[in-house]
Amino acid sequence: MGTNWYALTERGREQARITGKWLRAQYPSPRRIIRSYYQRTRETADLLYPDFPIREDERLAEASRGIWHVRTEDEIRREAPWEIDRKQFEGLYHYRPIGGENWPDVEGRVRAFRQSLRCRYPGETVVAVTHGHLIMLWQKLVHGWTIEETVARYERHEFARNAAVLLYHGETRGEKHMLTHNPAEDYVVPWEGKIAA
Repeated sequence: MGTNWYALTERGREQARITGKWLRAQYPSPRRIIRSYYQRTRETADLLYPDFPIREDERLAEASRGIWHVRTEDEIRREAPWEIDRKQFEGLYHYRPIGGENWPDVEGRVRAFRQSLRCRYPGETVVAVTHGHLIMLWQKLVHGWTIEETVARYERHEFARNAAVLLYHGETRGEKHMLTHNPAEDYVVPWEGKIAA
């Protein structure tokens, strides 16, 4: 799949510049900045922390839509109508498009990435630059959302906004390392109200 198809727009670059200024004021020296290999996350990360080394991690890539990435629904209906039937039968969560990933596949990547954070960067600040669908599945795991609740949020388009910041704080409770989150304070859209709609 081409990863250079979706460059940032000028609006996206301005959102990233404003968010970067906010992030650098709050977290001037993160231990690590990690991004997916897509062009738009590469550009975003470079604008967020222009003078820092940035590491690439394939586990942060957006969910692969397979056949749906290169064909319209009308084309699929004409060329492979059984694929639409299969998608409806299996449902959004379990459906794996031809050549793509289903949601449990992406959750597996999220789990592996979280485990590496716990092992490599305990107690340290890490900035991860990634994509909306992956963030939603990260939230599912951290917040304990059910499959049904996650699918409903997806269908309502309740994704993190572009260049928004979700903050998670690690803490240890006994033998278990937990991520905590306060939605009233830990979801920030630094550019909101600063860029014309």
